[in-house]
Amino acid sequence: MDATDTNRGFIVRAVPIIAVALAAVVAGVFNTAQSHQPPTAATAIVTPATKPYGVDKADFKETFAYRASTSCSAAACHGGGAVGKVGSEHSTWAREAVSAETSDPHAKAYSVLFNPVSVKMGKALGISAPHKDARCLACHAVDSAKDSSTRDQILSEGVGCGACHGPADKWISEHTLPSWKARSNQEKWTAFGFVPTKNLVARALNCASCHVGDGERDMNHDFIAAGHPRLAFEPARFHFQPDYRKHWTEKGDGLSFEVRTWVIGQAATLRASVNLLHERAKKADAPNEKAPWPEFSGYSCYACHQTVGDTETRGSLSATRRTPGLPGWEVWSNATVDVAAKSCELAFPGISSPELRDIKLPAVDELRKLMGAKRAPAPAEVAKRAKAAVDELDGWLANLQAAEDRGSGTVARDVPEKIAHRLAANALSSDGKTLADHDWDALAANYLGTAAMYHATGGKTGTGARWHDPLLAIDKNLRFPPIANGPVKFDRFKLDPIRDSFESLRTKTSTPEGK
Repeated sequence: MDATDTNRGFIVRAVPIIAVALAAVVAGVFNTAQSHQPPTAATAIVTPATKPYGVDKADFKETFAYRASTSCSAAACHGGGAVGKVGSEHSTWAREAVSAETSDPHAKAYSVLFNPVSVKMGKALGISAPHKDARCLACHAVDSAKDSSTRDQILSEGVGCGACHGPADKWISEHTLPSWKARSNQEKWTAFGFVPTKNLVARALNCASCHVGDGERDMNHDFIAAGHPRLAFEPARFHFQPDYRKHWTEKGDGLSFEVRTWVIGQAATLRASVNLLHERAKKADAPNEKAPWPEFSGYSCYACHQTVGDTETRGSLSATRRTPGLPGWEVWSNATVDVAAKSCELAFPGISSPELRDIKLPAVDELRKLMGAKRAPAPAEVAKRAKAAVDELDGWLANLQAAEDRGSGTVARDVPEKIAHRLAANALSSDGKTLADHDWDALAANYLGTAAMYHATGGKTGTGARWHDPLLAIDKNLRFPPIANGPVKFDRFKLDPIRDSFESLRTKTSTPEGK
């Protein structure tokens, strides 16, 4: 198997796994307590909300504490000891079960704060002990307000069960009862604060809270300058990572899962990015805050961190012309989201709501224009427009979530090729003569989406085998040199072959099935 088949998204350094678990199996401790809150009748019809469930925090007046992940490890619960099997979810996740081939990096997230790289980063940032600093713990562990001994145990577990499934105090008894399965995903969230990670929207948003950031988690440019990997989140690529030992098994059709994960992931990633911009802008506008503005980590890294071309500028090689000194805002999160919006009906055939048939994102477009017009737009105006864009994206995600909860219809076999064709066209200018955007992030995002569709078809053994060669050629030209942590000499000698390969991809996916 070649690099495309084994790695799918080759961009390991650009897409680090750091802090939040992608999880889909409930963790809990066996408890025979009876429920005092009867479930509502399970129903196949879900009314879309204005905000998806599972994002931010459940709305409770009281605060519920996290529990140590070892509370899920009883043999009768999730600690069966048979790695990879149902009933052994904790055993599969646990650090003690790490093998030479696979592991769950979330179980090691806290321990890495002690290594020499983290200590060196801490010194550069004025952090004497990264394993005690709230900014690091926000994503590298679950910081519970329990007594000190319990807190230390929960911290040592890294990104444990509660980080993804929510604080367990309110649902730990309930989820052991037969009535739990009768509850809807939304009820599990609103009534118990349980994150229903089997729903891909709730899962992707939960992952993005660390892998992109939110109001409580902000891995900014200072951290990147000190040595922290940048956060470039691509949910479909993360799920595929071959050395990531998952403690759950996806049910249903694999092709449908791949397509929906990619579509939902684009919306969730942009939502998290816009929300983080909103939080940063609010802080920058506050009178007594010392927040950097503009925050560079929200812009394309490689607009600045590249060698300067010997002849023409890179911008002259694509249809996107940016004003010198203005790097693209969230190119990674924006590059393919419009293709995802157009593809909702393909991802949810027969179960989509009317709101998913013609997605318009005017507030997002206005925010893009604002962020691309000035080097340092007024933070108050950014905060206002970003809030409107978050609300707009929440509405889209809520409709995706409702469509997902309404049923699990199968995605048609020709859909991956159709989306791959759209992505190849998205990478090119309208006349196909140049690239649409010369930025490495934009090209990588289109590549990763196409790679997801390639694997949805079965890779080299499926219908996507026809795209294998141009996909591999893009992979080769986007890779960083061994000694670099970014593209080097990313000029015409790289961009022209990438354009040719995307054109080949567009041609090879332009059959009647791929249009």
